[in-house]
Amino acid sequence: MMPNKTYELGNLYFQQSQYSTKQAQPQYPLLLQWPEKAYLESFKPDAELLQKAISPMETTSDYSLAYQVFGNQKQFEYVSLKHLANLFYERSKLHKQHIGDIDHKHIQIQEDLFGVKINNFPDRTRRLSGLEAQLLQLEQERRQEELAFWKDTAELREKMFASAALYKAAKHRYSVFSQVEGNYGRA
Repeated sequence: MMPNKTYELGNLYFQQSQYSTKQAQPQYPLLLQWPEKAYLESFKPDAELLQKAISPMETTSDYSLAYQVFGNQKQFEYVSLKHLANLFYERSKLHKQHIGDIDHKHIQIQEDLFGVKINNFPDRTRRLSGLEAQLLQLEQERRQEELAFWKDTAELREKMFASAALYKAAKHRYSVFSQVEGNYGRA
């Protein structure tokens, strides 16, 4: 069945138009509404955290005094910690992909090297030295990637521990204030 482009465009217009009678709720945070399927997909967790961080805190009297005083700080510290964890995860995923690519190239070159060794080509020594040089270059790339990963994650780990300490302190202040607030009416 052929897709109806007019219907799809009309539907898109009525979903996003300010004049539409039915406004669709975006499935992405406000900072990442368009394009839906693109490189921005990997930034979705951080965009959600950023949306939480910049959204105004509700200041109604329904919340406890402890929440009104320390709730925003506690939430911001949690968002900051979660953001660092997302960065750590993304860097680890990138590292794993780079190492996988290097290993795949290494296996291909090893196969080529084996083929050159068992066959008597006229330029066998030149091919062997070229493939061995490629293997050495791949080993150097692997060492560089390992070092870069260590440097990047060492800095992230330091920031994560500092952020965790700030979050723990904010959580502690919140809980102490909540306990004092809860015991205030009893005495």
